[in-house]
Amino acid sequence: MNIFTTLIGTAATIFGASTIILRHTHPNWFRKLGPMKEKWGGKAGYIVHFIGYSLIPLIFGCVTIINGLNGGSFFDH
Repeated sequence: MNIFTTLIGTAATIFGASTIILRHTHPNWFRKLGPMKEKWGGKAGYIVHFIGYSLIPLIFGCVTIINGLNGGSFFDH
């Protein structure tokens, strides 16, 4: 198990999950959500923001946690 890699994955997963929750409870906290909605429209802007700030960190976090638990590391050669 690589604790550092697992912690990075955990942080990314927490970030992705928190943006999902906060986007619904406090959408005004997201400076880029408004401009994305203006540029691509309400629904498309929301989807782009969701993918970039929630889905990708969640996927990255889960993969990184699994990698870290299996002994993988970001710094292996």
